Amino acid sequence: MRLTLLQRTTNRHLSTLILIVIILGSTLGCARISELVKKGRGDGAPTPPPTRDYPGQTGGNEKENNLVKKTNFYITDCYNRYSNRIVESHNRYLSWVKNADQGPTGKESIVYGLYDVSGDGSDCEKSMASAKALEPFMPELDEAADNYVVALKEAITAIRGIYQYYEQDDYKDDNFAKGKAAHAGLMDAFSKFKTVNTTFAQQVDKLEDDVAQKELTRLTDEGKTYEATVVETGIKAKKIKNLLQNKQYEEITADELTPLIDDFSATVDKMKAGNAKPTTSMYTSACDDFLKASKEMMRRKRDNKKFTDFERRQNDMGAGWMVEGSPDKVIRAYNDMIQRRRFTQF
Repeated sequence: MRLTLLQRTTNRHLSTLILIVIILGSTLGCARISELVKKGRGDGAPTPPPTRDYPGQTGGNEKENNLVKKTNFYITDCYNRYSNRIVESHNRYLSWVKNADQGPTGKESIVYGLYDVSGDGSDCEKSMASAKALEPFMPELDEAADNYVVALKEAITAIRGIYQYYEQDDYKDDNFAKGKAAHAGLMDAFSKFKTVNTTFAQQVDKLEDDVAQKELTRLTDEGKTYEATVVETGIKAKKIKNLLQNKQYEEITADELTPLIDDFSATVDKMKAGNAKPTTSMYTSACDDFLKASKEMMRRKRDNKKFTDFERRQNDMGAGWMVEGSPDKVIRAYNDMIQRRRFTQF
């Protein structure tokens, strides 16, 4: 079972939580969508990514501040705003279309259609342009961003072209004629989005890691121990998320998870013992939830506890976040943790 937050959605993820601006250091893992998109039949139903965002950074030199701004442009109005929804739409479509190559047959007992997308991608295109104008210039990332915008708009157009058809049950009037005709183009748009999103996600991930590490170094050098520890929790949590992202669920072992969980747990304890601010309780609680979900998955792997048929159906239909020890539950807890970082600004 591939890790997915909105697995064949509704999930990613559940409809992935709303994108909120959170402070730097809440490293998330943009590459997640690339993994999600591989989930499932054939090309696979994509599964969305975790949420992350960076508001303006306080302190640091102009170059470092520009890195934060650049990351924020790429993530806020593009990756976070659209990737999850495209993935959710793809997942929902493939939750009832049993053969991704053949498409709808007209004999389906349940027809869910697919999810619409809010926005046409123009805001993403504008943010991409703003990001590219900031130094340091990153040709490889900027090219990936340009390709992302093109594929995003194509995906939105394909979704919009068939969304109302299923929403209004028009397939009952033409025996699925339009749905069958639109299938190939729709899957092609999803496939192109998956490809460019993978590259874009990897590039943004690198930038995000660089920004987080620079922030950790700066806070440490300035003697802001508590603030540095808060940033460090995000970095340590991302290591757990990356393991889920980069390996098949069946290939992950408790021995791999345990040291990462212990390292994150120790950092959370260190944060709790520090000079906490009045607004950090929500973030601390979210860290505890992520830790618990990670431990549940580690125990399931350690005890070789297989998913029941009912739990598999929950995972496949987007309710994996309710399954104890599932990757979806870990990712949802991770997203919650990252989002609550907005209350820990310093």
